[in-house]
Amino acid sequence: MAELNSAIWQQEPGWLQKKRQLATMLRDRFPKQDDQDDWLGSWQGEQRRAGQSTGLVSHDGDYVAQPLSQAVNEYSEMLQENLMEKAIFWQDGQLNAAHLSRIDGGQFIYVPDGTALTAPIELAPTMTGENPHNVFIVGAGSQVTIQETAQLTNPGSVYAGTEILVGTGATVTYRQFNHFAGQRALQAVHVYQAQGSQFHLAYGQSSATDVTTSLYSFLDGQQTKWTADVALQVPAGAHQECRPVLDGYGQETTGRLYVWGQSATPADLKLDHFKVGSGEPLDIAEEVKRLAPDSAFNDLLPAASWLKNKFERA
Repeated sequence: MAELNSAIWQQEPGWLQKKRQLATMLRDRFPKQDDQDDWLGSWQGEQRRAGQSTGLVSHDGDYVAQPLSQAVNEYSEMLQENLMEKAIFWQDGQLNAAHLSRIDGGQFIYVPDGTALTAPIELAPTMTGENPHNVFIVGAGSQVTIQETAQLTNPGSVYAGTEILVGTGATVTYRQFNHFAGQRALQAVHVYQAQGSQFHLAYGQSSATDVTTSLYSFLDGQQTKWTADVALQVPAGAHQECRPVLDGYGQETTGRLYVWGQSATPADLKLDHFKVGSGEPLDIAEEVKRLAPDSAFNDLLPAASWLKNKFERA
């Protein structure tokens, strides 16, 4: 089978080619995932190819930033261990396995241990692929803010994955307001957090298409904290779903979710209940505000927040 023997990028390490092959061969043995046929059906028979990306960040200093296609070679050992292993799990289901086999672009960022960045890392790429994927690795004790406003222009079905691995005692703020132009999109923002780390998410979505948002973190140990502000505005004729899940354990380990949602009808915006995936006891809480269609959405977002600013400019 040609698909089993072909890399997507021109220079691709052997471990990644083998991992793609394994995901392709084993895919049908894994559980089906919600609505997966909307993606798999549209990809069926398509030739896998690299997406075109502009605006990806390159940096080599207090932190490292590279296109993922470059980083899989230069940071091969780190990515071999972590790509779709600790935050987005490629063996979780058929769609995840297909995504791994088809990753066609994305950004890699590595922040070494003990690094405190005073200015945010700004990401504003334009990507044409169906399966862009970001991997951000933040070392122990580091402090960083990453802000992403990507334009994803593929006209079909897009699975955009972002994995963030947070070291012991690190503090990460991640802000995302991506725009999708195709038929449908799955945006996954999944995190692994080591003991004592803090992760703060600001997530906004207002694309005029069907978007499913998957939010997940594994909180690994005591005094680990995940907080998220999520603002979802559904244009007329579009549909959105949000699926927030946490796993983990530890004393004083907590998850807090705040959601603002607005749509023309309740059916246009499906908000899953915030839950613990494994069934293990975990201190989580959520606050959800559904705004009337005629309400001024921006006025009800937290004052001076990054999300408020992005919605005002959208």
